Amino acid sequence: MTRGWLLRPLETAVLAGIFVLAFRFPGALGGWLEPVMALLFPLLLLEGLFKGRHAAWTWAAILAGLLLLYVWVPQTLASKGGLPLGLAWLGMVLLSLWEATGLWLVALGSRWAFRRLGALSAACAAGFLLMAWETFGFHVYPWTWGAAFGALPWAARAAAFLGASGLSALAWGAGAWSAACLAGDAPLRRTLAGPGFAVGLLALLGGAWYLLPREAERTLDVAMVQPNFRAGERWLGMEAEMWRRSDALLKAQGWPGKGRATLLLWPESSVLGRDDRHPDPRLSAEAASRGLAWLYGTEGGPYNLVRGEAAGRPAFIFAKTEPMPFGERTPGPAAFRRWIDAKMGFVSQEAGVLQEGCAFAVPTPSGDLRVHPLICSEALLPQRTRRGFELGRADLLSNHTNDGWFDRSIATDLHAAQIRLRAPELGVPLLRATLTGKSGLFREDGRFELWGEPLSEGAYTLELRWRPVRTPARSAWLLPGLMALLALLLGLKALPRKA
Repeated sequence: MTRGWLLRPLETAVLAGIFVLAFRFPGALGGWLEPVMALLFPLLLLEGLFKGRHAAWTWAAILAGLLLLYVWVPQTLASKGGLPLGLAWLGMVLLSLWEATGLWLVALGSRWAFRRLGALSAACAAGFLLMAWETFGFHVYPWTWGAAFGALPWAARAAAFLGASGLSALAWGAGAWSAACLAGDAPLRRTLAGPGFAVGLLALLGGAWYLLPREAERTLDVAMVQPNFRAGERWLGMEAEMWRRSDALLKAQGWPGKGRATLLLWPESSVLGRDDRHPDPRLSAEAASRGLAWLYGTEGGPYNLVRGEAAGRPAFIFAKTEPMPFGERTPGPAAFRRWIDAKMGFVSQEAGVLQEGCAFAVPTPSGDLRVHPLICSEALLPQRTRRGFELGRADLLSNHTNDGWFDRSIATDLHAAQIRLRAPELGVPLLRATLTGKSGLFREDGRFELWGEPLSEGAYTLELRWRPVRTPARSAWLLPGLMALLALLLGLKALPRKA
């Protein structure tokens, strides 16, 4: 007994390390590290729980993993949020406690199903509860376990069929199956069936991606400027400085090219200190004089905005629809929000509205190309992204991010890793324009490129060609359908059997 308790802290530390490796190094070991760790962690975590390890150790392992993953948060809160360092550490601990408790309840639900109904029910319960937690649970910074599979293009393509949360359910379901088999001393062949099924399904769906219907080819020249401005700092001349850099980039590239359209992307917060909600003919003239379409991150009163300009078109103005809890908007009812904002001296951002036509039309020789913009953390939300893509009838996604808040921490990589599945889910490329690095491109086939380093300047161009893929993940019925299937399997296992 004493020896077992002495080993528990070591086991917890190992599990926490595996947790971190599932998200810590995007692209490491040829992309294999993240998917392997994402499959291994739930297996080992649940195996100990199913065998009788006290549930407190399971909770401690998840909490320790999150603390290691969020170790960059206190310095960011202290330097950028103006909080005392001690209070910033408290905020990070509270964030980790909240997120850890959600995953812990998923694990406990899977154990309950294992004890009463067996291995298959444990797998279904783990998958169902994880999908419910990721989709409907309250998260300060939303994330999905399945994002780890975006590190390998062939695995990322499976998101076209299952979505990111479907991949999360697959990983935890496979882990629960193997954990149940190990706890029940099942043969090795039966135990390995869980991860074997997960890997086989990923490979099968990754191949089936090539059979999905495609639309006509699109082409677009894209220029991005990454200015490395200080996060949240407003100063006169921000737009002029961005144009200086953009003009130099366009001149060097010889763009706009004859018979081709050019889209210029600036990141979130590239132009601050003015209200860009109102008509301004000068802004349209800036785009028209250069013969391009221009989409940039700005602000307007209580809103975080992107604005698009193209010659002969009305301005496109779109507000962020999902302000981050605590960081951008106090959670809760409007009356409470106004009261607590007044007490704390904080001004909550207002939420924009998703509606028909929420995409910026880029004029091209072959017709308009429609770009649906995602402002920073909105790209973390699969259902929000899918709905905006659908309403905007989009051909392309853009993500305008102010990652200057993250300093040189791992957070900019974590953000990139969590949004990369939006491209294969919806079958179109995702252009990522950041304030301080790393900008990049996520392709519909699961490949991705990130350029530069945190807190760096950059100016990038790419000649983009793609054929939008009509994926099952575009359907609003995918997520409820997968959850209904898992619930049905659980229900069938729970039915009393005839003697």
